[in-house]
Amino acid sequence: MRSLFLWALIGAFAWPEARGGLAGEKQGVSHAMTTDINALVSNMTVEDLVLQLHLMFGGNIVGVESKNELYDYTMRFSPDSPIGVTHDWYPLNTSYYNSVQELNLQKARLKIPFMHVGECLHGVGSYKQSVFPQSLGLSASFDADLVYRVGRAIGTEARSIGIHACLAPVLDIGQDPRWGRMQEAWGEDKVLTSHMGVAYSSGLSKNGSWSEPDAVVPVMKHFAAHGAPQSGHNAAPFMGHGNRQVVQDLLTPFKAAIQLGGARGVMMAYNELDDIPAHVHPMLYQALEDWGFDGFVIADDTGMIELQSVHRVADSPGSAIGQWFNAGGMVQFYDYPLEVYLNTTKDLIANGSVELSTLQSHVRKILTVKRDLGLFEDPFIPAETNPRQIVEDHRELTLEAAQRSIVLLENKNSTLPLKPRDQGIGKIALIGPFTDVINYGDYSGQWGQYPADSANTIRQGMLKYAAEGEFELVSSWGTNTWEYNAQYVIPPYLLSSNGTQGGLLATYFADTSFSELVTQRIESPALDWGIYPPEGLPSNNFSAIWEGELQSPVDVDVDGWIGVAIGANTTAGLFVDGNLVTSRGVDGLLKSGNIMGNIMEYDFITTNGTLPLDGSAPFTFRKGVTYHIRIEYQAFNLYKKVENINSLNSQLILFWNLVSRNGDGIEQAVELAKSSDVVVLAVGAGWNSDGESGDRGTLGLAPSQDQLAREIYQLGKPVVLILQGGRPFAIDYYNQSAAVLSAFFPGQSGGQAIADVLFGTVSPGGRMPVTVPKHVGQLPVYYNYKPTAHRKNYLDAESSPAYWFGYGLSYTTFEVSKFEASSKSTGSGDFRDGGTITFTVSVRNNGNMDGGYVAQVYVLSRVSFIVQPVRQLVAFERIDIPAGMETSISMELDASRYLSILNRKNEWELEKGPYTFALLDHGGDVDTGLNITLNCV
Repeated sequence: MRSLFLWALIGAFAWPEARGGLAGEKQGVSHAMTTDINALVSNMTVEDLVLQLHLMFGGNIVGVESKNELYDYTMRFSPDSPIGVTHDWYPLNTSYYNSVQELNLQKARLKIPFMHVGECLHGVGSYKQSVFPQSLGLSASFDADLVYRVGRAIGTEARSIGIHACLAPVLDIGQDPRWGRMQEAWGEDKVLTSHMGVAYSSGLSKNGSWSEPDAVVPVMKHFAAHGAPQSGHNAAPFMGHGNRQVVQDLLTPFKAAIQLGGARGVMMAYNELDDIPAHVHPMLYQALEDWGFDGFVIADDTGMIELQSVHRVADSPGSAIGQWFNAGGMVQFYDYPLEVYLNTTKDLIANGSVELSTLQSHVRKILTVKRDLGLFEDPFIPAETNPRQIVEDHRELTLEAAQRSIVLLENKNSTLPLKPRDQGIGKIALIGPFTDVINYGDYSGQWGQYPADSANTIRQGMLKYAAEGEFELVSSWGTNTWEYNAQYVIPPYLLSSNGTQGGLLATYFADTSFSELVTQRIESPALDWGIYPPEGLPSNNFSAIWEGELQSPVDVDVDGWIGVAIGANTTAGLFVDGNLVTSRGVDGLLKSGNIMGNIMEYDFITTNGTLPLDGSAPFTFRKGVTYHIRIEYQAFNLYKKVENINSLNSQLILFWNLVSRNGDGIEQAVELAKSSDVVVLAVGAGWNSDGESGDRGTLGLAPSQDQLAREIYQLGKPVVLILQGGRPFAIDYYNQSAAVLSAFFPGQSGGQAIADVLFGTVSPGGRMPVTVPKHVGQLPVYYNYKPTAHRKNYLDAESSPAYWFGYGLSYTTFEVSKFEASSKSTGSGDFRDGGTITFTVSVRNNGNMDGGYVAQVYVLSRVSFIVQPVRQLVAFERIDIPAGMETSISMELDASRYLSILNRKNEWELEKGPYTFALLDHGGDVDTGLNITLNCV
């Protein structure tokens, strides 16, 4: 690593003027890493301190021309202060990041590198790198090692583009599936969430090796009690049992990630609990202090200003900002303009509302994190780093993660795996709105469809098996994914140019008049270019042409739509077979684009459900036809980008919709299914119904999907139901199905993974990380309920859920024996505070297929001064066992961490007495006969 000294306590060391300084050794002092942070902080002005506590939108520095020309203007309120933290800035060209970091160090009096934070929920927020299954799906794998490896991959990809801190993992315990952000959680259980959160955080942080060039700081969110909101509404008040549940259960994953996973950041939650907004709740900050947390705290976007505008616990910016700092909050998001934030904070210090020492303490913690990241030693991305190659190296892991996240819920008469020749299957009908669409879930670019170039759809995956000649595959959408006509990205496998599959030939020009050709490449026209020009271009004002062939995938002619959607200040014309079918902005440059929002509100849905898509033209897709596609595109970057309003220079989506505009889409799908031997029904949800602000009052399929399903089941064909989405579905079709797969949001390789499970290349081994209700009226329906919760049944409906937490089937069978437990702390059947309990069990695969077995150990209800749940997961382990083989599984339980309670004095205690542990198939099991009782002494 290059030896760099970037830290001059009082600006005594000048930064090299020439850009060439990056190419060689920087002059410095060898003790940079040991320089006293306290001394640095004492030399910081109030302006310096505030800049370290301000989240800087990348576009406010980079500017319209992408030449960092806004630096001086943005920093005019304190021109010699260093930038503290940056966000919404994801250049894959590493020189862009390096240039801004160098400029910051050149301009600042104190040579403090900025820390770049980014979204990393199930992939990096560039939306141009790997996309893994959403957290809920990863959790269904019950495979902490897999989650660690996914975290390692995402951390490596993030650091390769200059991200130092990832806004992940989400450690909310999802106790109300109506909540739209359920997909971001790891399920309904504190122990599962803790283990997955630790694994993911450890992967991101490389086991706390933050200064390594492929490690980042995990920033946990949302702190806290965010996953059980009133009526399932995002950011609504916490509706749990009270503060004991918050501290004893809901904070458990956060504590574990800090102490075991290398988490050094916390993002506060929008909600209130105990009538105090989480952003300023003293109980939460006290918990961080009790845990020895030595990282930084950041507000969620608008979380500070909502103290004033929503919660109304503040009557002015000064009151809100003062409460934030005094509670323990540090970095603001995009709430207040820098001028307001800076001047208000100066006033607060001047009038004694906030002590200068409070700000200094906050900044000291931020600088400590920067030091531990190695930024004071070398804040630059190494020249040899190749972000795109790193992404390519993780392609196989995206497939493995998707395969292991799939849960088999039903499999009557061994319907799966499909063996067409053996089962006499000549034709399979793939029906439903998710047959051939990209469906990554939220935090995955526009509509959960970026990056399109990496996508793999269900139809695409199944065609690989159909190509072997054993069966014919036919498909039809039938309905939209939600209750309006939507803009669906055309999957790249259906696009080609001169025989090269996977996209159209893109030709980029350096001007807006298609005259100065610069570069060409094959790509899918579903793109955004961030806040920089396309690769190889000198300017954000450019033009481009995409040209090639589109293979129609329909098996019956469909009167649908085709079109282009663009961002602001751009034009596009779409030609099919040489004819202009639709254009946008050509007759007058528009200031606003026509890309639909990810979540369209209820009023829009009820009013516009059947309207044509903006930017589209009616188009009939005919069976077996290949169309010539040409898109002409111009981008005029006329305005400065604004955080939370328009943070991208330009966007383009080539879209279609294969639902008949004549209103007979369901009839077409059903008619196609009639001639099949088996129907694979792909339904569920996308980002347009499952995501942030995508809360639901019901948990069924969308009404049009439900109608499609009813008519498909009435055919009497064997139906394999494939469910995608970010929450469980309360539907009646489980028992009617020959087989059911829950795939959640499976990421970029999801289509191939689903096909691999359908045809038995992979045996499903996932388990449900959340209980599946039979109807929404059962909520809350989590497995670890208290004894009084189910003493009485409903009069008008069943009280038991469709599937309990931890449930999942396999293509093989397992025999379990020799369930044993021991404690290292006593060497006997007893255990004590601070001890570890080790469980072992022997498992034999009695089937003729390899398979994954998930051992689940629960502690059963016991006598306690605090009412205990009927059962609580305490340990689990997934292991792959070859057919006919036997193996032993070992699991460890940290007794103090996962068995302690808050007693009636609100003190932590590991109660003495007997504890009965049971090896169960899932959280609803009553007794498998494999129980062990140990005594806490």
